[in-house]
This record gives sequence, structure tokens and C-alpha cells, in this order.
Amino acid sequence: MRETSPSHRGRLRLVVGLAAVLGLLAVPSALAETDDPIAAIEEAIVPLEGTETGYAIPLSLKSLPTFVGWWYTLVPEVEDDPRYEEALSVLVAPCCDDNSAFRCCCEQGGQACNIIRSGKGLAAYLIAERNFTTEAISQSVLEWFRFAKPDYYVAAELAAEGMSPVTYGLTTEGSCYRGMCEVPITQGGCGGMKTLIEPAIEGTKG
Repeated sequence: MRETSPSHRGRLRLVVGLAAVLGLLAVPSALAETDDPIAAIEEAIVPLEGTETGYAIPLSLKSLPTFVGWWYTLVPEVEDDPRYEEALSVLVAPCCDDNSAFRCCCEQGGQACNIIRSGKGLAAYLIAERNFTTEAISQSVLEWFRFAKPDYYVAAELAAEGMSPVTYGLTTEGSCYRGMCEVPITQGGCGGMKTLIEPAIEGTKG
């Protein structure tokens, strides 16, 4: 995220509002009144490791190489399917939220950072192998992003509620804009622009 201008705050609210429409979260309405707003947000919107999904692959960072791999193998098969662009275009890119998940700010010459590749790869799989609806694709990719990169979504909710993320040790600037494209996702970065950089898991070849 960049600094929260009025228009940017509107985009932050879109993240939470979209998730609510998709039935993914029930965010506390009075975070400022809680003793631990971070814990309240995480409990409401960040799925746990091993959470079952609608596509029968429990949430795990070990899926990162697989999802990124699908960006290479399956995306070319589904790019002409309208569900692909429609499902991703309604989601913000968690690494640069003034862009959609369909085309992040780092995308050049057909490339993308690996957090976005993972979301696109998952979307392609859900079309090619599961025949999911557009809404179900958006729902699944958002769930994955919230699990894999929770720092963005927690900060976004704080900002949307009028609370400063900086107060809680979070930043209001997206990882793309902080030069963190080559930093592991688990360390707040984008996971690399080519080979997946994620020492927290095994088998990270992208």
C-alpha cells in the first residue's frame, strides 16, 4: 500500500467490502474498542494453515511452488476465458493495491511477481481443472492471498477503520513500492520476479 490518500482509503475499503460480498469475512465493526485489534482482524480474515478449500487443496505455503508453476503451464490455456480476467480484476494486488490482481505494477513483458503468479496460477487451475464460476475463483484467490500475505490485509483493514497501521508495526506502503520484489513472501516481500524466493518452504523452484 502507498500512503492513504482519500482515494486510496476508498480502495482499502473496497478490499474489505469485496471480501464481505464474497462471504469471506466478518470484520469487527469497532476495532478501536478491542484490546488487541490485530488479533481481532487476524481471527476474522486470515485463514489458518490447513484450512480446507473449495478446491480440495488445504491452505499451505507448500502450495506456492505448485501455484506458481500453474502460472507457466495453465495460464496460457485459460487466458481467453472471460472468467480469468474478470475474477482477478475485481481483486486488488496485495503487493501494490492501486493495481488489480490481473496486472500488478511490476508486470513487464508478460512477467509478474510470484505472489501474483501464485494467484493467477490458482485461478487458471480453477478454470482448467475445476470449472469454477467467476465468483468462486475470486473467492478462492482472495482466500489464498489473505493466507499467504496477511500483512497487507490486516493493514488494509486497520486503515479502512481509520486506524494507523504504523501504530501496530505495519506499513501503509506496498511491498512492490518498497523495493521488496526479491524478498520472500513470508518476510513481507513479493517472492521474486523469476525463481520463487521462499526459504521457509522446500521445493521453491518457479
